[in-house]
Amino acid sequence: MPVSELLLQWIWKNRLYEARLLRTLTGEAVEVKDPGTFYPRGPDFQGVQVVVGDMLWVGSVEIDVEPSLWYVHAHHENPTYRSVVLHVVWKAGQDAHTYDIDGREVPIVALAPAVRETILERLYPKGRSFPCAGLAQMRPAAEWHALYDKWGELRLRGRHQSYRDEAEMLQAFWRALLYSFGVPDGAPYREIADALPWAMLTRYAESLLLKEAALLGVAGLLESVSPSQEPYERSLLEAWRYLRQKLGWRPLTLKWRPTRPVASPWVRLAQLAALVQGYPTLLGLFLHPPADLPLPSPYWQQHWAWQRPLARPLRRSSTLLYQNILINAIYPFAIYYLRSIGRIEEALEVVERFRRLPPENHAYARLYARYAYPAENAWQTQGILQLWREACQPQACLSCPIGLAILKP
Repeated sequence: MPVSELLLQWIWKNRLYEARLLRTLTGEAVEVKDPGTFYPRGPDFQGVQVVVGDMLWVGSVEIDVEPSLWYVHAHHENPTYRSVVLHVVWKAGQDAHTYDIDGREVPIVALAPAVRETILERLYPKGRSFPCAGLAQMRPAAEWHALYDKWGELRLRGRHQSYRDEAEMLQAFWRALLYSFGVPDGAPYREIADALPWAMLTRYAESLLLKEAALLGVAGLLESVSPSQEPYERSLLEAWRYLRQKLGWRPLTLKWRPTRPVASPWVRLAQLAALVQGYPTLLGLFLHPPADLPLPSPYWQQHWAWQRPLARPLRRSSTLLYQNILINAIYPFAIYYLRSIGRIEEALEVVERFRRLPPENHAYARLYARYAYPAENAWQTQGILQLWREACQPQACLSCPIGLAILKP
């Protein structure tokens, strides 16, 4: 079972091991008189008192998952680690050695042989979890919600690069918008955004029909379709033929995952065309978004693909789809843009709208809800994604206020 440094520090601090089984790699018995006090800088625990063999040692203890991390972290070159009397690890081979800056060998103690499996299962649940999952509810919900909020802000900032100009920012928004329409299969939509930039679409496809033809045509969805005498189908094919001949646009070869009929790329792209048709500028779209997504044109309210009728006509747009678009495209870019031009109060208003959206139901939101506390809103579930990727997955526990609070006396 994998362990984290945080869990090893917790086990050491609280003596969650069988004392009689503690031994150095050379076989000497180890008796812990005082495990010391956790210290976030330098050796992990200071003021340690241990008896190794027949000798009492007073100093500090460094804890790592494996012995090699002593050298990875360059402790052997750091004079601060002269005080280390034990190098405590999870597991170690008999040939492992730890030396300090003076060449003194530091005894290694492996905790794994002394820790019961039941203790470890309680501290580190089986399956996907995060380093402090078994300890998470030791800290109050308010601390976790503050952490989710903090990482929500960090995620927002991390999603934006330093754009060279407004046009580059708007194209980034266009890519995010199309990706959001396709989630969880957003990749082909982003390819469409790259092949058909916003500026090109709005310049050459002024009408709704032309926008539908452009999006569906570049997506490759109008290739090899059956000819038709139905007025809309005939007009759509003629519009795409016109765009290909006049502008040289070519269809992409995209891979589409199976979806529910109402979430098919045909319906989604027709709905995107209807959204774009209502906004002459992308700035207007994310600064003044509609209350709901518009329905696609009448044909796509009745069909999920070319000449494939829906079982029931599409009567209203998906609330979850629009929330996803707000969360992943519209609100982040509105906040970024308003901050960049100094309209801070308006940016704060968008942040508050973001916080009023219900929490997302993605796998990581469920993970933290299970072991820690549920997020209160979509801002926090976005923060959870960033928390997992930037702190929990790399086990950067000592840079996390929860990790530090768990280990403090």
